[in-house]
This record gives sequence, C-alpha cells and structure tokens, in this order.
Amino acid sequence: MAETYNAGTRASYKPPNSMQSAWLIGRRQMLEAVRDRSTLIMTGFLLVIQAVVMLSLLQPLARSHLSPKDAASTATLMVFGLLYVGLLPVTPAVGIASGVFAGDKERGSLTPLLVTPLSNTAIFAGKILGAVLPALIYALIGIIVYLAEIALFFGTDKLGLFPVGLSIAILVLIPAITLLGASLASLISSRVSTFQAAQNYTSIILIVFWFALAALLFLASSWGLWVFMLAVICLIGVDGLLILIGAATWRREEVMAQR
Repeated sequence: MAETYNAGTRASYKPPNSMQSAWLIGRRQMLEAVRDRSTLIMTGFLLVIQAVVMLSLLQPLARSHLSPKDAASTATLMVFGLLYVGLLPVTPAVGIASGVFAGDKERGSLTPLLVTPLSNTAIFAGKILGAVLPALIYALIGIIVYLAEIALFFGTDKLGLFPVGLSIAILVLIPAITLLGASLASLISSRVSTFQAAQNYTSIILIVFWFALAALLFLASSWGLWVFMLAVICLIGVDGLLILIGAATWRREEVMAQR
C-alpha cells in the first residue's frame, strides 16, 4: 500500500518548467536586493536629486504661454528628463548583476542551486531577472514622480507637450537597455571568482552601456523614429542572445568542483 502511494506521488510530481524556475530564482534575487537598506536609502536619495534637477530643468514650463519654438525645445527637455529618470536606476541594476554569480560563489550560496536539476538557461535568466526587476520598479517610481512633478508645479495641460511616439520608444528602450547592462554584467560575473573582480569589469560594462545609448539617440535624431524603434527591437534580441550564449558556454561543473 505504501509502495503504491509513493509511486503515485512520484508520478504526480512535475518539476517546474524553465520559465517557472527562472521566475522563482528571480523573485528570490529581487527580494534580497529590495531588502537591502543601503539600496533603499540610495534610491530615496536619487529620487530627491531627480526631483530637484528636473524642477530646475523644466522652468520654461512655468510660462503661461509658449511660442511654437519654445514649446518644441521644452518638449525636447521633457523627453530628455523622461529618459534620465528612467535610466537613473540602471547603474544599481548592473551592480546587482555583477554579484549574482561571483557574490553567491563567495558566500557559498551558489552551489546548492547548481546541484538542482535546473537548466543553465533557467538559472541565468532567473539571476538576470532578479537584477533587472528592482531597477525597473525604481524606474517606474521615478517616472511617476517625474510626471506628478510636472502636473503639480506646471499644470496637467503641460503633460500634453510630450511627443507621443518618441515617449513610447523611450519607455520601451528603458527595460531593453537595462537588460543589456544586466546581461553583460551577469555574463562576466559567472566567469570570475570574486565579487571585487566582477565589479572592476562592470566599470567597463557601463562604458559600453552608455556608448550603446548614445548610438541609439543618434539614430533617433538623425535617421528618424522608425530606425530608433528598429534598433530597440534589435537590442531586445541581443539581450536574449546574450542570455542564451551565457548559459550555453557556462561551465557549471567547474564551478561546483571549486567548492
């Protein structure tokens, strides 16, 4: 009877698929990052700095009437502000991603995850997801504060100055380029042995990150919005490719043998 019950239990058990596994790993990683007091303090500080900078930058909105030329230049400033507040939390995301493997190896918390039957792809995707999600949450908060600031100090009608197409493109760009930075940082973190080494290489990642952003903005200003959107779509494809390459080339057994 007991044997029949055990056999039935084993038959009914279904291990989580790769997407479920990635979400579980990412959620755990995200909660660890969000609970960190220094991260919360830094986020609050950045929000205050953001509010002061944006308030001074958007002073032309205080005018009761804007000429067409002034309205166009002010709309450009508003879009720049949207990009600024959305990408402000990206650097912490890259910092978190640089330690998702190297830091866990130093603490000895990576090996228990490696001995599970989870695939490399699920582990990589989950670790990167855990680094990206807090940054996107902070970015969302920053964007809400930014829009509320415009509405509160300059009037809700000024929100209509945002160019719709470019604003949507920037909102798509923010998660895409955040994922790029986190993917590159995680790829390096999985190859080095210490968190310090991962952080050192992360400084190079940030340079690549800002060059990529400058190239995208150049495309938007020189070649038009459709080229910008095409570049963002290609960037999302590159993000997925980096995760797959990182998972496929990761020597998991060597990491386990080092402990």
